[in-house]
Amino acid sequence: MPQAQGFEYRRRGELLTKRADIARIEALAIPPAWTDVEISSSSSAKVQARGRDAAGRVQIIYHPSFRRRQDREKFARAQRFGKALPKLRAQVDRDLRRRKLNRKRVAACVVHLMDEQLFRVGNQQYADANGSFGITTLRKKHLRLRKNTVRFAFVGKSGTSHRKTVRDTRATRILEQLMELPGPAVFQFLEDDDAAPHPLSSADVNAYIRKHLGKSFSAKDFRTWGATVFAVQTLLDLDPADLGTKSQRAAAVRTIVKEVAQQLGNTESVAKSSYIDPRVLEAAAHPRRLKVVRNAKLRSAPYRTHGEQRTIALLERS
Repeated sequence: MPQAQGFEYRRRGELLTKRADIARIEALAIPPAWTDVEISSSSSAKVQARGRDAAGRVQIIYHPSFRRRQDREKFARAQRFGKALPKLRAQVDRDLRRRKLNRKRVAACVVHLMDEQLFRVGNQQYADANGSFGITTLRKKHLRLRKNTVRFAFVGKSGTSHRKTVRDTRATRILEQLMELPGPAVFQFLEDDDAAPHPLSSADVNAYIRKHLGKSFSAKDFRTWGATVFAVQTLLDLDPADLGTKSQRAAAVRTIVKEVAQQLGNTESVAKSSYIDPRVLEAAAHPRRLKVVRNAKLRSAPYRTHGEQRTIALLERS
């Protein structure tokens, strides 16, 4: 409850006065703009606090140990996703060759662009409520097509402006067809028994991914895996002589995080805490490990890049 000198906290209507309780709550750093705030009375509960932000969205602060477990699982899942990705890419290749603008072909186009450009999948509720877009919610006004080039310009999550230029013959060909369909949405599909187009949703995209890779994966894994691969490539591009001291390694980590953040369209803090596998940044302090990864024999694989092969090699040695 806000007061002139800050906040006061009550349990079942009674004012909290114990310094330890107040210190624990203040350490949660609950944003002062939150409303309808509920705080757990247990210091070990999974959910420590819940409230609504200025936009009315429910926000949750989790216990640090729970967050650590979730992060470990997220990066382990992203590693499994990266190893399984060639199977999905082969399926996308097959579906992109289809002639009709059916659900499979349009979903394959979206997955292909997410794979190549790390788009967020999008959510119609966010688009309607906040005017922020992901790939499935893009409007025709967000695209410009010219020959084999597509230019995307739109506002994404957190009001971030995104501008991407994609040179991709297959994707451009499909996008040209999609732009001819009625309605403002870009990604729509046609069913054989219905002349009217249907919008492709994030649920459709996740269903496509899970059908071909497994139920544990989703569109979110593209950005986690892509960020980790980009971080590894940036790390390996650095001169080993520039990783000799603690201050040099700290500077290298800052460089890596900055590059990844720009690639994702995120803040550096979010890129580091949510997208880059921490084992990559820790590897900056292990020159022998980096040397082995740099010198690893790479295979010619149609659906796995050399950067991904090096990323898998580094993670398996961490």
